Amino acid sequence: MLIITVIIIIKESPEFLSRKFLAYEWSHGSRRDHPSGLANIHKFDLVFYLKAEDLKHQDSIAEAIRCHLLPEDFKMSPNNLEELLQTTTVLFLIDAYDEAYVDNLLLEKLIEKKHLRKSSLLLTSRRHFLRHKLNYFNCRLSLEGYDKTQQLNHVKKLAEHENIPVNQFDSLLENDEISGICSNPLYLTLLCLLYTEEEFSINSRTDLFCAMHEFILLKASGRMNVTQEDMEQQVMHPLYKLAFDAYQNNEYLIQEHDLQNTSCGMDAIIQVGYLIKHITVSRLQAKLQHRFTHTTVMEFLAAKHLSLMAEHGRQVWLQNVYKQTGEMETNLLPLMRFSVPSLWNESTETEEDSPYAQDETVAAFVFGLLETDPENLVKMATTIMNWTRFSDKFHMDFADIHCLRAHVLNKLICELHIIPPALEDAIIQRCPSHVFFGKSCSVKCLKGLVIICNLKNMKPRSISVDITHMWSEFDHHFSLLIELSKCQSIDLIGIAPEDNKQLKQCLLQLRLGQADCIQNVKITMSESIREIAARDLRFGDELRGLHLQGFDKLNTRRYLEAVSQKSLTTLKVVNCDLDDKCRTFLSKLMRNPNLQHVSLRSGDNHMGQFIHLLARLPELRSLWICLKEMNPSEKKQFEIILKKNTLQELRLVHCGFYVYQILSNNYSNMTSLRELRMMDADCIPYIFLPMHPILPGIQCLNLQVIQLCFYLRDSNLIALSNAMSSWPNLKVLNIFDSFTLLNILSGNTRPFRIQVSETTIRILFRAITGCQYLKTLYLFGIQIQDSSLYDFCQMVDSLGQLNVFVLWYSYDDTLTKDGIDKLEAYLMQKQDEMILLYSSTRLPDGEDK
Repeated sequence: MLIITVIIIIKESPEFLSRKFLAYEWSHGSRRDHPSGLANIHKFDLVFYLKAEDLKHQDSIAEAIRCHLLPEDFKMSPNNLEELLQTTTVLFLIDAYDEAYVDNLLLEKLIEKKHLRKSSLLLTSRRHFLRHKLNYFNCRLSLEGYDKTQQLNHVKKLAEHENIPVNQFDSLLENDEISGICSNPLYLTLLCLLYTEEEFSINSRTDLFCAMHEFILLKASGRMNVTQEDMEQQVMHPLYKLAFDAYQNNEYLIQEHDLQNTSCGMDAIIQVGYLIKHITVSRLQAKLQHRFTHTTVMEFLAAKHLSLMAEHGRQVWLQNVYKQTGEMETNLLPLMRFSVPSLWNESTETEEDSPYAQDETVAAFVFGLLETDPENLVKMATTIMNWTRFSDKFHMDFADIHCLRAHVLNKLICELHIIPPALEDAIIQRCPSHVFFGKSCSVKCLKGLVIICNLKNMKPRSISVDITHMWSEFDHHFSLLIELSKCQSIDLIGIAPEDNKQLKQCLLQLRLGQADCIQNVKITMSESIREIAARDLRFGDELRGLHLQGFDKLNTRRYLEAVSQKSLTTLKVVNCDLDDKCRTFLSKLMRNPNLQHVSLRSGDNHMGQFIHLLARLPELRSLWICLKEMNPSEKKQFEIILKKNTLQELRLVHCGFYVYQILSNNYSNMTSLRELRMMDADCIPYIFLPMHPILPGIQCLNLQVIQLCFYLRDSNLIALSNAMSSWPNLKVLNIFDSFTLLNILSGNTRPFRIQVSETTIRILFRAITGCQYLKTLYLFGIQIQDSSLYDFCQMVDSLGQLNVFVLWYSYDDTLTKDGIDKLEAYLMQKQDEMILLYSSTRLPDGEDK
């Protein structure tokens, strides 16, 4: 056991001092001067330090230990060593998972407790590599970057060491453009060293590494007595290729024969200074290896190779990086599988980390390096926008947690000094009208948006921005709100301050409703918000829209009072508690003749008391309301609203039978209506009707958007299918089966068997095939059989403009195993062309339940 202790210590690689310290403390036993935080290290009988790469291509942990840690004449057999590992208390210190995680089956078994289950594991990795394995760990420690105080202390120490006045670096630490870079100790050191040079200007990470590269190149060319041009062509190009190959293969060690096989030879590359010897004490380590001084250095050099690569090769690399699909776990029902394209990142990163994988660090460098080549820069940006769904307006509940891959471009353009006109045009052409940010979004996501919104030819008031879920970032970045407030292209902003202090700061910085500032705001209640003082709710006279979400009655009242004198065109009060005073303010606001867009929802409470005021609005364009059992007067006023023919959008929530009946009786009068959404999830009373009351006469409308939630039966689907031929411009079709939604919400694992014939389903598929302008399609609860597979595939293939397809299908024995395989293979193939999410539910055997 003592021999093993000694071997662990001398095996320790110099790059990982923290693990070396742990091994050292354990090997010297318990001491009185021992740091109290390390007391538990002595509870282990054995502690092994290994690199993740040491476990690759090994048959067992015991074999890896014998191979990399023990001398050749060690007497213990592999079986005895394996038995020792099983019967003693063991801690494994495994370093650099990110450098050797590919095809490392033995390490996967150790992490997943499929081998040596009683052992303990301390694993290190850059954060994004472990995101699919995090659930196997009881404790996670994250090493974040320097804060402002640590940055200052670091600079002071460096200034003292270099005999430089510390105030020379004041402007460096105050530069907001590189605040993220300064939080990384390596980058901060390089910045300080470069900051002493004349005409120094660093605004991005690409700038920093280019400056560092030029400095190293200058020194190396002097040592080797060659010109910088010759140095670049003869030595650096082979080194760039070495770095790219190492990055592509996830091999962070450069072998001696790879260096010797370069056109310039091993000695020339070593003299540059980017590589250091990789020192490991092991009986098998006879060959010489090198590694890059830092992983990001390797990624920068790999990006240099990509920037010099022919355009076709770079496009192939980009598509391999961003053309990704995957499967996602869901806890909605144990019956379901949920497969999704890679739309978001599941981990949270600091701004300096690669947002989705190590590839994006390289992509960011390539983007910055191509700034002098506008043609290829636009091609790269276009490829990324296409593969990351930059243009799509897509939002699910997942987005409040994950950073959407569509934000990749936001981050990349932060590497540029100037946006070339051709790139401006490409971005404006594809810019989405709604942009969402999640909890995992970095500040760069928002910085990039500010750049996009300020493009010269961006259409004014054309973008809605939702930063509801990223408020934890704003304590140190309120200056971004000022930048957002100046963006003339932003029409609406969604916010959710975490407390009253943030709310006050937010309203102060955004200057909502002031001249030349954002005129529409959505504010979501946070749990930490207390009673809001009226003096803190300051809105300018140009405020045109207020959307309140989830507030209690007291704060709802405060907001309504604050805008009671404003000439609003949009008023939305959703899921807010209302008291009599709130209702009084609402009534006052709805007497404003300029009001055009109204949403009134408070749970499933009836909102009929406001119908008479809504009926008097001369230009009511959109209405979202809950109307349950209306009295005769309310029915009459609701019919007046419909007959005015000003409504372009109507959303009905938890509405009663007579609402739908009045609606269907007035379809012929509603030629302006383009969007109709029925959002009930509790339509049980309509099960027993021959047809849902919203469907008769619906073909009279000229709809572009329709969302229906009803009990799927032959009469309903046939009526809907027949109506579709009357909607040549239909862009959004959402069909939800009520029972399927109820099963999801209740967690019922025994779904109802829906009585819809296979012929009716095929009629529906063929009707949808005729909707050639369809962009979004949701089908929830549709049963698929082997006999309907052909029509289903024909339907999807025919929809050339479809961007988003969400399918939740049910099946029984009429969809065979071969049919399921064909369907899922087809859906996976289609994920390359659109945002496609699909799930399935197995129906119960036998008769209806």
